[in-house]
Amino acid sequence: MSSFSSIRKENITAAIQRLKSRSLKVGILHSGGPAPGANRVLAGAAKQFLDRGIQVTGFYNGYEFIQDLDPFKLVPGKHYTTLSREVISLILDDNSFYLKTSRANPGKMIAGSLDLKDSEKTKKLINILNVFEYLKIGALISIGGDDTLKIANFLYEIARWRGKDMPDMCFEGAIVHVPKTIDNDYYGIPWTFGFFTASESAGKSVRGLYDDAKATNSYHVVELMGRRAGWYTAAASIFARGTKAVIPEDYEGRDWVSTHELAEELLDIVLNREKRGKGYGVFCIAEGLAEKLPPEEKAQMEMDRHGNPKLSEAKIGDHITKELNRRYKEATGREKSFKPQLVGYETRQDSPSLYDALLTSQLGVGAFRLIEQGRGGEMVTVRDNLEIDGIAFSELIEPETLLVKNRAIDIEGDFYRLLRSLEESFSQD
Repeated sequence: MSSFSSIRKENITAAIQRLKSRSLKVGILHSGGPAPGANRVLAGAAKQFLDRGIQVTGFYNGYEFIQDLDPFKLVPGKHYTTLSREVISLILDDNSFYLKTSRANPGKMIAGSLDLKDSEKTKKLINILNVFEYLKIGALISIGGDDTLKIANFLYEIARWRGKDMPDMCFEGAIVHVPKTIDNDYYGIPWTFGFFTASESAGKSVRGLYDDAKATNSYHVVELMGRRAGWYTAAASIFARGTKAVIPEDYEGRDWVSTHELAEELLDIVLNREKRGKGYGVFCIAEGLAEKLPPEEKAQMEMDRHGNPKLSEAKIGDHITKELNRRYKEATGREKSFKPQLVGYETRQDSPSLYDALLTSQLGVGAFRLIEQGRGGEMVTVRDNLEIDGIAFSELIEPETLLVKNRAIDIEGDFYRLLRSLEESFSQD
């Protein structure tokens, strides 16, 4: 019988052989907001490379340091670290992501494919590639949302162009992306990791508010996470017996919808429920609706480094609640308790559910598998029964704008029908 080491040697691929023969390392980083189970992605991938004698370098705070610092000024233990077996074993019991994260955006100036050949607009991206050369990084695993996938594609394209003039580069574009967002709005994968954990946790909080509303004959207006899609808000509402989930998909194709209009729609529900003797309820509001507000309401919103509105500071739930209070009094002449609540950010680093533990571990192994097969420029995904697969960046990104495709809830689909059918039942019981 062959030993494990001899089997592994027989099956070694050209991509792994290249890393080993040149003593190259694999880099891993995480960018954007946290999500439950990210440490399992990190550990799942790192273990595979360590088992094959390949060192793994973890970059702290995503692209925060490596986009700006001269490679010679990078400090081990401060800006990056070597991942050992001991470390990856310990982090499996830690919910807070080991390498930390940030929303640093080295591709902020890129608006189209031509910009990728502009030396000034790609300055930070080139610096990252120079860091990879200095640290002998032969492959990279990026973990993050759609903005992080966009950066991964930029690095992939630029590295390939540079490779034509610099054939001996350490990093030739062997970058693989792991999709991460509790919003679950990723095109190319059925469920993103952390979604089930975070939305269930949010659902439990909303359920507590439902019970409170029923006991106090009041309404809670709960703002939940979700920038472009309503998956998180809808799932939490279903779990919690929400009276109504208000999500961006309901207003697809519209330029904007005002808080006045949203409050009026909810007021109709309140008044109809009162006719049936129900003076309580919970409204679940997706924070991404703030992007649908008219210009005069969006004028004061702050932007993040990727040019997206800071939804947590827009407080659309507060605005809707104030409108509800005012309109209810105008319509009835009475006072009613409508209370704004915010649920979401506390769910981003919960201990992963069994499904998310399985999914994150498999995505980590999948990231290794794609690099092992020489499939740079692909995003890891899973199919039936968590079978590993990959999708080329070119299938996930619009070629002209270089923006990432998103996946909203299909309002003609069964998930949306489930959401609305349960709301109808709850509002009439």
